Amino acid sequence: MGKILLTLFALALIFCQTNGVIQCGTYVLPKVKPCGGFVLGQDAKPSQDCCVGLQDLAKIAAASQSDRKDICICFKALMKAGQVNFKKAKQLPNLCNFTTFMPITPNPDCSK
Repeated sequence: MGKILLTLFALALIFCQTNGVIQCGTYVLPKVKPCGGFVLGQDAKPSQDCCVGLQDLAKIAAASQSDRKDICICFKALMKAGQVNFKKAKQLPNLCNFTTFMPITPNPDCSK
């Protein structure tokens, strides 16, 4: 698991930098890192830290289209970098009680 998270972090720093205030490697990744065990299929349920991080990101995304796009671009790169179990990832909004701000798919359209 450590190697996977380290790989995700490195890829986020390289590929996920955005033009806005929201930076993938320094802001988004720390909020979603606790979700790794769940979306990679190792944990039966998401941790409290995972849910709090996703709820925070959902609030930011709801308030700003620019931030929503930046967060989406980051998620898109993270999903490509790891072996995300999309069946489990799609459960996160219900399990963590937040409204999703983007489609949970391997290749979401971040322009909307």
